Amino acid sequence: MKKYNKDIGDYGENLALDYLNRNDYDILYKNFRIRNGEIDIICKFKDIIVFIEVKSRYSYNFGFPSEAVTYLKQKQIINISKYFLLKNKLFNYNCRFDVIEVYFNKNNNLYNINHIKDAFRLY
Repeated sequence: MKKYNKDIGDYGENLALDYLNRNDYDILYKNFRIRNGEIDIICKFKDIIVFIEVKSRYSYNFGFPSEAVTYLKQKQIINISKYFLLKNKLFNYNCRFDVIEVYFNKNNNLYNINHIKDAFRLY
């Protein structure tokens, strides 16, 4: 089951990357990982560094995909983003935290992408 969920997540991330490329986002990193966790996609849009969490689902049985980005997950993404900005010396950029929801049908031949811009903020 774990491999199945990983495959669904990877497929959703690849579809999200295609969507971002079509919408003029410059991809900086995919799956930026440190000991504390990972950020699915880091990209640049105009003068904004965008940190994106991708959530993929086949059904709404467990709620909307964006609901899986809990307060603790948001805090983890924010901490990893601070490390990323410091490591890469990206001091003069504004940041944004987005969530991309990918909905699949049972045959994997159709999908729908919902891009939630500025889904949460650093306070």
